[in-house]
Amino acid sequence: MPSRPSDKLKKSLPSREFLRHHERLLRPPLEKWAMQLHGELSRLNVESTTEPEEFSSISSCLNKASFAVASARHFEQALQMCEYQLAWVAQRFAEQADATILSHAFQPWINIGRLHVLRGDLNKALPHFVLAEHLADLKPADLGPCFLSSNAWAVILAEGPSALPSVLWNVYTLETLKGYLRVRDFAGLRVAISRARRIVPTQSHGFITEGEILGLLHQGAVEESVACAADATIASPFDEAAYGLHAVTGLIMLGRTNEALHRAISIAAFLSHVEPQRPKDAPTILRQLRQLSVLMEALEKPQYALAAVLRGLDVCEQYADEPLQFFFLGSALRLAPGHPESPNWVREHDSLGRHSLYAEVRSQFAVDSSLKGPSPLLELFSAVETAVLQTEVASSAQVL
Repeated sequence: MPSRPSDKLKKSLPSREFLRHHERLLRPPLEKWAMQLHGELSRLNVESTTEPEEFSSISSCLNKASFAVASARHFEQALQMCEYQLAWVAQRFAEQADATILSHAFQPWINIGRLHVLRGDLNKALPHFVLAEHLADLKPADLGPCFLSSNAWAVILAEGPSALPSVLWNVYTLETLKGYLRVRDFAGLRVAISRARRIVPTQSHGFITEGEILGLLHQGAVEESVACAADATIASPFDEAAYGLHAVTGLIMLGRTNEALHRAISIAAFLSHVEPQRPKDAPTILRQLRQLSVLMEALEKPQYALAAVLRGLDVCEQYADEPLQFFFLGSALRLAPGHPESPNWVREHDSLGRHSLYAEVRSQFAVDSSLKGPSPLLELFSAVETAVLQTEVASSAQVL
């Protein structure tokens, strides 16, 4: 069995992401995705829709568009796209006076907060994650150009989806704790966790627990993290795998490798067979497989690590996620350079590294992550800008 891990390995083992199941977007090839979103936007009636279903389709398209642009680290353009979306919602509300329209401001407002986190400005980000508190107290809220009165909240609560409060509490918990972890403000994280335990409904406490475990691991309070993972409430098989992976991380850091391997093998048995029941299950499975492969390598069990990597590649075949596919290909080449499939892996890995528009991939392949010249992403940005400006022009013409 491996000896007690080095300090460098200890720092690299803890996951940088929450591993419990929650809504995450898959990341298909970015150039193709941007073109698809551009085409979808051109077919939607952005200027004057009054149909709730089309309104939701437009919002979804705009949300994905800003995410796609941010994935290439065009943060300034992504921020502008979120602001354009808020302006579009405000204009539609001004014309139709239907308070439920204002619920379409939630996602771009939250996304602006996420962009501030990515840029390292947690103070600017945090106010974007507190919508659940406003909803719980029917407290007025300014979301840029969109103002939600107490009456507007009451209408949204009465007529909106029943899951909305739970969704907004999950956003508050996840995004706040992720923000503190990203900037490594562990004192702030402890305060945020304490506050969340007081105000967040019980059904969202799983993310508080995971945030606490991650904070302890990253601070080196490993014994506490393992104990916390052992005490966690398990609500699903994905929960069991997530908390188990964090526990294995802690056990390896403590040098308790026999326990770690036994636990990791049981997690591998689950992840080797579980199938995504819905596309939104795939991002969770892929991230858990990535962490499992990292831990198996640390345990010096390359055959188990390779099995996790190959399973990840299989899932990516059906549920494309380019950055994770790039990770799995690189790991496969490192773990099994003589594998019969290695020539194909080399070609795929090289192609992704040279042509992917995801900054996460380009930076790992030592390719300039800035984009120069015409780009489907910049064309998508222009399409969003034009659609919103045309909406404002059309609205002004109606007034005249």
